[in-house]
Amino acid sequence: MTFSKNFLIGMALVSLAGCGGGTANIPEEAVTPPAAPPAKAMLTDVANSGELGSGASMIREALEAMKATDAAKVEPLLKEMTELEGMSDPAKIKAKAKAMADKL
Repeated sequence: MTFSKNFLIGMALVSLAGCGGGTANIPEEAVTPPAAPPAKAMLTDVANSGELGSGASMIREALEAMKATDAAKVEPLLKEMTELEGMSDPAKIKAKAKAMADKL
């Protein structure tokens, strides 16, 4: 009788040890998409308003900051920024700012 009792206890322990589906409890990491560059948000604002004003210097600074990590993308945008700064027609400003924002 001792054998069967010990056997049953052992089987119960073995079966409990196997519970859990065999997967480790690995915490899930939330994957957050990278935030849009500040320059894109500022250009989007300009595209909506048609007014560049003093925000031009902040957009240029944001683009300059991006140049360290993606010079190939930013160099043409800096040239376009110079064109944008020379514009006065709100419709043209909107179109140019939108085109630039779409490239970011």
